[in-house]
Formats: sequence, C-alpha cells, structure tokens
Amino acid sequence: MSAKQPTRKPTGKRKESDASAQEGRERKRAAKRKGLKAGSRQQAEQSHSSGNKQPKDPRIGSRKPIVLVLDEKKAKSVAAKPLKEKKLVMTPEQELASIENDDRLNDLLDRLDNGETLEAAEQAWVDQRVDRYQELMDELGIIDTDEDEDEDGVFDEADFDEPTQPASEEELWERFNQAGYQPEPKPESKKK
Repeated sequence: MSAKQPTRKPTGKRKESDASAQEGRERKRAAKRKGLKAGSRQQAEQSHSSGNKQPKDPRIGSRKPIVLVLDEKKAKSVAAKPLKEKKLVMTPEQELASIENDDRLNDLLDRLDNGETLEAAEQAWVDQRVDRYQELMDELGIIDTDEDEDEDGVFDEADFDEPTQPASEEELWERFNQAGYQPEPKPESKKK
C-alpha cells in the first residue's frame, strides 16, 4: 500500500427511486406543519356532540349580560358597604390606656374646655368615649381624683374648720390614729 490513497472522483448524481423521493417530500411537509389541521375547532365539536342536542357554536361565549353604564343607586350601595373590621379584644387596662392616649379625644376635650361647641356627631362620640372611660375606671376600681376637686376650683372656707390656735401634739396624734393609718410591712432583704 502506498502512503497516499487514491482519490475517488464523484461519478455523478445519486439516483433515487420515485417512491423514496415521494416519501422524503411527505416527511418534509409534515415537519413544516405544526398544530392541528385548519378548521379543526368546528370538526372537533361536531365529533364530540351526541344525539339529540343541537351542536353549540364555539364562537358564542357567555350569555351573561355585561353592564356598560353603572346606575348611581347601585354604585352608591356598593361603595357604602365598608369591609367589616374585626374588633380586637383588649383587656380593660389596654382599652383604658388607648382611651387616655387617643389624640382625637384629647383635642375635642381641649376644644370643649376652651368653650367651643362641637358638632352633634363629635359631641356624641366624645360622650360615648367618656362614658366608656368611666365604666372602665369603675370596673378596674380606680378612683378618679377629678371628682374630688371642686368644679370651679375655688377654695371654700366653710367646708373646712380652721382652728384658731395650732393643734397640740396629742390632738395631732389622735387625728393620726383616727385616720387608721396602717404602714405596709417592709419586705425582708435576701441574704446571700
């Protein structure tokens, strides 16, 4: 053998039978097509429909009417319904603290103290919050010190008996004992 192989020249076109050429063309056409045959939507519906029913036209969609113009009455009723808020369950202490820290209530009470008159809705809201505040104070057993003070803040001498002379030590001691003062016991310190 020689180091060099002989080169072959192509002798011409490769001959192919008519049948194999036709098969090749069919394969090529099938590869180009994708999806279903044209008009398959109507054909599929006709094949699935059975018996006495009339064939349904697939081009017809829902028959539910669509509102093109909103009526004011219906629009208002839909907008007027707010989402229902879930009420948070708070302890009386938390509710009392929230009422005390309510900025709107404090502003309205300041306006009332300054002599302004409130609208009916605001006044009703303030009354409702103040009533709830009093209920919580009673429920928790907290004594409101504002009730003990005079409304006008004026000192009335007729309410108090002022002795003309200073009280002696015995009188002071007797008043102290009548008041029923009981000192709280001191907690014992822990020794290490």
